[in-house]
Amino acid sequence: DILTPPTFEKSGQIKLKQEAWQDGDWIATFNLWIVQDKPEPAIIYQQRSLQKSWAPGKLDVTAGGHLLAGEKIIDGLREVKEELGKTYPLSKINYLGRKLHVSPDTQGNMRQNVVHIYFTLDNSNPNTFRLDPSEVHALCICPIQKLINVHTKKRYSFVAPILDSHGSQTSLKVTQASFPYNWDNYHFKIALLAKRFLKGEKHLLY
Repeated sequence: DILTPPTFEKSGQIKLKQEAWQDGDWIATFNLWIVQDKPEPAIIYQQRSLQKSWAPGKLDVTAGGHLLAGEKIIDGLREVKEELGKTYPLSKINYLGRKLHVSPDTQGNMRQNVVHIYFTLDNSNPNTFRLDPSEVHALCICPIQKLINVHTKKRYSFVAPILDSHGSQTSLKVTQASFPYNWDNYHFKIALLAKRFLKGEKHLLY
């Protein structure tokens, strides 16, 4: 569904995703961030497949993707099942709001997305996830305080455990360059909001 600013309501026009990118249209995406409070406050990051046409190999939202024509925002949970093999009831996800994101892909298309953002709490062991290797290279568990540090201290880095789509466990050095570029400091804001979410704060708004 093509969206029309400034309200970003559905325009009634439908295009293939690639056509929308080439034409500079706005389309909707769904982001679900999985956070943990045990053994310590952390966010589970997805390391994107190295074959993706946007931000290959970068650390990004745990699960997400574009909504299909006719889908409601909450239908984006389909992406979580496809990418991670996980199903979450509506009662367990929390809406934070929406943001605008504009970024070029590897083909030079400027992708314009309206991103709907959700949190959920899941302390499951990473080996309970079933990753789609065409979408997800690995899952990376990042402690929230270390994420805050990496976004606020220029030369700060930390090593985080990762589990790849083949079940192998290794580690990854995380730096500021590990994340896709977001002009609005998206990943830093998510770390701050996740910290507040795990403290039990309500009515969080991105």
